[in-house]
Amino acid sequence: MKLRTAINRQLKKPCPAATTFNRITTLKQAMETDRHAVLLIDDEFSKKGLLYLIHTIMKEHLPGKKILISSASHLDAQAGYVKDNSFGILHRCSKIEQLISCVIEVAGIRAISDHLTKPQKDRLMKTQGNNRLSSVLIGQSANITNIHNIIQTIGPNFTGVHIEGETGTGKEVIANLLREESETPDPFIVVNCSTIPETLADTHLFGSRRGAYTDAKESTPGYVGQANGGVLFLDELEDMGKPVQAKLLRLLETHSYQRVGGDSIQQSRFKLITASNIPLRTLRDTDKIRSDLFYRLERLVIHIAPLRERKEDIPLLVDHFLSLLGEYRRPDRTTMRLIMDYNWPGNARELFHELERLSVFASQTAQELSFKEILTESVLRRVI
Repeated sequence: MKLRTAINRQLKKPCPAATTFNRITTLKQAMETDRHAVLLIDDEFSKKGLLYLIHTIMKEHLPGKKILISSASHLDAQAGYVKDNSFGILHRCSKIEQLISCVIEVAGIRAISDHLTKPQKDRLMKTQGNNRLSSVLIGQSANITNIHNIIQTIGPNFTGVHIEGETGTGKEVIANLLREESETPDPFIVVNCSTIPETLADTHLFGSRRGAYTDAKESTPGYVGQANGGVLFLDELEDMGKPVQAKLLRLLETHSYQRVGGDSIQQSRFKLITASNIPLRTLRDTDKIRSDLFYRLERLVIHIAPLRERKEDIPLLVDHFLSLLGEYRRPDRTTMRLIMDYNWPGNARELFHELERLSVFASQTAQELSFKEILTESVLRRVI
């Protein structure tokens, strides 16, 4: 009760819309008509303990994001709070800044931005932007630092960006970050051009009118129509045929297109992100893409270097990937040396899979991860 009272006292100024409840049954009824962006629940809400409280909340299917506030010492291992789907746990909250940070982590800055002053909002937006970029696009190399700077600088001020880099380097990660920083609402339509048969590319991208062909029983909007008002991400652009490239170019210039079998002109406005495993200029020089489309896309190009050219990022990636796998142990000295010596032609994706093998085959009693315990084919064994 004391903890809840203290938090309520601090919340009333920045979050005047906050409401308090003493029973879960009362809370469930109220939330049907009074839904807050975040639900704060004190672990003293139930005398039966924290685990019972979590179980009850899940059983009652209470809507929205939830933060459990606890003073229990056993939560020390959670490092303050952890994010688990819609749940967050905040440990020993004594300052309103802690609570604000936790709300932002769980529900985003928009959940609390209306209750903050402009200086607070600007400060938090900058901090959260830096943290988000650093926690998703991992690395300290000049290349990764430059990409961070580009994403933060252009923010929402772009209409088209091309990302080039070898397979497995993280182009889709960059595309997602660009979309987030652009503050563009849904939809975010992701299309892998290599998976679309050339004969069906028009239909998939631009949609079709009912009756346009034998199996066209309903009209379809296509990816372009679905992306209206949002972001369209075309991955592996090098596999898009030239006839479709011509239609894409016209779409980018006029924002208009026609569905397959249709007579009427459709409109679609979106931000475009494209990506290729081969440098854009090489695609043009080898006649893989049209020159006019090349000049349209080359205005803003982000190049992500292969892992072999930024090996200083490998230790950070190893730590990040093992944490994602829930693995607290780290490679022993010999294994880490082999990881650093290997050139990783599959880049970050290949590194992740190798670390997964290290974790899976490590004995439960081992204090460190060793390549010697991997029982299947391993690139680390070939490095020796």
